[in-house]
Amino acid sequence: MEAQLRALRPDLDILFIDTQPFNLRTGGITRYDGQGEIRRANPADCALRRWTGSQTVNLVLNGGPLAYARIERLMRRLLGRRHDALILCHDRIYAETALIRAARKLGTPTVLVQEGPFCAIGHAGRQSGSLAIKSALAPLVTRSGILPAIPDYGCAGHDLVLAASDDYRHQWIAAGVPADRISVAGVPRYDPLAELRERFRSTPRRAGPLRILYLVQPFAAHGKVDRQAAEQLQQRLAEGLNLAAETVAFEFVIRAHPRSSVDDVATLRHLLKVAPSDDPGTVPLEQRLADIDLVVGHYSSGLLEAATLERPVLCLPVPETAFSEESEARKQAWLVDAGATTVTNANEIAKILKQSGNRPGIQIAWSNVEGETGRVDGDASFRCAEAILNMAVGIAIEGRRTRI
Repeated sequence: MEAQLRALRPDLDILFIDTQPFNLRTGGITRYDGQGEIRRANPADCALRRWTGSQTVNLVLNGGPLAYARIERLMRRLLGRRHDALILCHDRIYAETALIRAARKLGTPTVLVQEGPFCAIGHAGRQSGSLAIKSALAPLVTRSGILPAIPDYGCAGHDLVLAASDDYRHQWIAAGVPADRISVAGVPRYDPLAELRERFRSTPRRAGPLRILYLVQPFAAHGKVDRQAAEQLQQRLAEGLNLAAETVAFEFVIRAHPRSSVDDVATLRHLLKVAPSDDPGTVPLEQRLADIDLVVGHYSSGLLEAATLERPVLCLPVPETAFSEESEARKQAWLVDAGATTVTNANEIAKILKQSGNRPGIQIAWSNVEGETGRVDGDASFRCAEAILNMAVGIAIEGRRTRI
């Protein structure tokens, strides 16, 4: 989207602030391919230590309101001055809410660009015992003034929310976001899919063995799914692949998740009788799908991208009771309801692979997908950039360079 912003406003100044180091679940830094100045927010710069994986507990142990005030001061230093817009795609960790507060105190309006599909708007139900306890204690922490409340996604009082679809616009309105602050724009990162879909339609399918791509999801490591259930899914997949290999020739490719490790698929690798090949995930998924005949996963958004490109997808669902949060379970339920082909045991997996050897269509109806992806027409970046600049220019002082 940065390229589109610059195309519309060549004199744009862009500052990129990376809050990823504050993510207690995954850590690391955000890959940024733009041309703006990079400033990274580091917990060590405001004397924060990682005592636990819980945002709230960790912040309380670091000093509660004093720790949050230090984060906000850090964000103010990183911002440095007023900007014409602060653009975010996420607003639900303390570093992000502190960044929003700092920006507003400097007079900077904020914009949320929906990051993609399967966004939970409104309070999600809890299933695991630890999450239930945290959910019960959260109001006590916020009402006491120890820490500010974490808003629902997109509900941090933004001046503009750019929704993927009309479905999401309605969800935000129901959650209390003013209708006049929401525009429907689509998902910028899906823009390349429009051209690729037309190219794939006109390209004959490759000959040779069936080529299967498995999308790794580190949901057990991230606490989203019970670890034992995740292990059982890998066992089931390995058994199905081994059974299919007796009569079907295929190549099996394991695609790493940006935040996965070798441990996340150790069971699958150990049980497989067919040697897999590895995709490190450095090339965008949509580019890898050109020579893929079947995409296998659980409830990854990558399955949605594959469906958008009219590639066959196969869902091996996680048991509903294994999810820590209902919002995660709803992602999978939506995928199944949208028409994804599902399998639950080794025999079903083998049967589908045998059918796929003849390359039949196993596809989700496009009309079922658009509510999550929005319009995939290549112009989402333009719609977002135009809306952001219209807002920023309307606020900016005449003749001054726009700073975002």
